[in-house]
Amino acid sequence: MKRGAFTMRLKVVLTWKRVAGLAVIGIAGALLVGWSGLVSIAASSGHFAVTRWYLGWTMENAVETQSMLIVKPKDLNLDDPALVRRSAGHYATGCAACHGAPGVPQSPVVKEMTPAPPRLEEKVNEWSDEELFWMVKNGIKYSGMPAWPAQERDDEVWAQVAFLRALPEMTRTEYAELALGGGLADNDLEPGGETTAALDGIFENALADCVRCHGRDGLGRGEGDAEDAFPIIAGQPAPYLYATLRAFALGRRDSGFMEPPASRYPSEVLEELARYFADQPVPLERAGDAAVLGPEAEVPNLAVDPVDDAPVVDAGLASDAMETFLMPLDTPQDEAGVLEGAGDLAYAEIPLTASAGPPSTREDVLELGQRIAVEGFGQRKVPACQSCHSPAGRERNPLYPYLAGQPEWYLSKHLRLWKESRRGGTRFAHVMDEIARNLTEEQIEAVSAWYSSLAKAKP
Repeated sequence: MKRGAFTMRLKVVLTWKRVAGLAVIGIAGALLVGWSGLVSIAASSGHFAVTRWYLGWTMENAVETQSMLIVKPKDLNLDDPALVRRSAGHYATGCAACHGAPGVPQSPVVKEMTPAPPRLEEKVNEWSDEELFWMVKNGIKYSGMPAWPAQERDDEVWAQVAFLRALPEMTRTEYAELALGGGLADNDLEPGGETTAALDGIFENALADCVRCHGRDGLGRGEGDAEDAFPIIAGQPAPYLYATLRAFALGRRDSGFMEPPASRYPSEVLEELARYFADQPVPLERAGDAAVLGPEAEVPNLAVDPVDDAPVVDAGLASDAMETFLMPLDTPQDEAGVLEGAGDLAYAEIPLTASAGPPSTREDVLELGQRIAVEGFGQRKVPACQSCHSPAGRERNPLYPYLAGQPEWYLSKHLRLWKESRRGGTRFAHVMDEIARNLTEEQIEAVSAWYSSLAKAKP
């Protein structure tokens, strides 16, 4: 050692006991800091710059990594106008209140959140389609960003991604038409003002929620390529509509689009909505399968709703009589008397029997679809769809909807949900489980195409 110099060397040997001791001290220190109450949790204080950077960096890495396993469906077209329109109403009620929208500013209250939600028009292009899907479906902890209400409905999440992709180029007028039912583009919208319905249970507010997507006439909003964006609810039996709304409200049928608005209002308002849309005229060929109970017929009692705590409104169709009507899967269709004569389906102009072998043309697909709808496949325990969904079937049981003229994508999607045991609904929804499981993909596509092709009367 040189004179005047002093050197000290510390030799520390790490042992398991010392490592465990350090861990205990660290945990105790963290608990002590938390117990002291001195940690700032005030949103008004914000984050330190380094903290804000670290949290954002961590979130970006997590989304990028955890979205790597997501595979976008090959047949998905995010530019499809129908897909964009399908999720516009949900954006207005579920997203715009925080993120704003074209012509809709963010609330000053929202801007004071920590972290503050960004305006999505300015951010969506920074993320891939798969990353947007992951965030919409899973949400983000500690940010106020919720997960998708129906985790099994990836098709709805992709529709929301399609809307987000279109958002940056969307004008104020286009947004008002898509998401707010139109007619609001010239109004100054207050932050969150016209983006959410009032929560006071007033019928007009509830109807406004429905109109965003289904239109005031119940025929679905959209023209051209977006004409079939929504199912037709006009003229459906009132008990079916009411039971379906209650199923959405209680989580017995999954839909991220429908669960929030259905759970927003009391049963009495849902009942009134069901009666309103049941009374709307249906512009379909009334001589055939699309016929529904006319306005002169008495609307059946909504007390037949399958939900246990549904209100009983008045005397009407007895629920016990409905419970006895379950068409046996092996009942010969001609003995059941459900075909109702050739005249009912004559306007479709499609032979009753499908061509031999897998359908190779659109005509063959429609042939097969009509055969399934009218004759069924007894050997595969697939009864004719008309057994329940014909006018006579609905008269016997108003919890069965009509299918004619419904969008092809809607019919095929819900048949697949039943096939996968992921489709709930009214007390009779289970009837479709076994039927759908016995249908092949080719048959699902065929019967969906045929019902969708049934002629609509021009206005």
